[in-house]
Amino acid sequence: MRRSRLVGALGAAALLLAAAPGAQAAEGPADEVPRLVGYFAGAPLAGTGAPIGALPPSAGQGAVRTDTPRGYLLRGGGATTDYIYTSADVWAIEADCGGSSCRPVQQVKLGLKEYLFGGDSRRWRLTLNSSPWPGPSGFAASYGYECGVNIAGDTDRTCSTWKPDGADGPASGPAPDGTELNHSFGRTTGVVKFPMVDFKVRFADGSTARGDDGAEGEKFRGWDVCVGNEARLCPTTGKGD
Repeated sequence: MRRSRLVGALGAAALLLAAAPGAQAAEGPADEVPRLVGYFAGAPLAGTGAPIGALPPSAGQGAVRTDTPRGYLLRGGGATTDYIYTSADVWAIEADCGGSSCRPVQQVKLGLKEYLFGGDSRRWRLTLNSSPWPGPSGFAASYGYECGVNIAGDTDRTCSTWKPDGADGPASGPAPDGTELNHSFGRTTGVVKFPMVDFKVRFADGSTARGDDGAEGEKFRGWDVCVGNEARLCPTTGKGD
């Protein structure tokens, strides 16, 4: 796959959290108005807060474009066996930013587990984990699912746009903690496929977090699956970068 490119700045507006209906900005000088921002990060925001400048690109300072369809990235972690991959934890963070610092309002810990059934099975089971971090516990998680095809040296394809081979198409729905997705990735052998999950979080106040592609939700790429007579996790994987 080609290397990704960091393109453009999203601008100040992209930093703003997708606000709940009816939310109003406070009056006063722009640099003194607390602003709610929603983003995803690889670590929770400390209760004491952090400088605005320390927020990661996923807070809306820039957009990552990748050669995996529509910006899905491997979120760390690793393959523990030939059949199991577990992502690193990712936090959906709602923060109140005023002046030059941001403090957490609500945080939700997310993770993806990919499991292959092995043998001649052409299915994977994905477990979607979501749990509240210290703070308000009310939130709603949802997902969008697609199957991907790793095209060496070119932009990857979704299974549904590649060719009909029995792979399940896109799916979506609510994702309470421990949600399991069981899908076929198709009959074709001699190919590399991977799952993709777009994890969305709606916080207790009805607002949402934006991912590192500037859209609502964070896009998880699973580990590559080498599909032969038996399907196993590949020794190495594309990362979407």
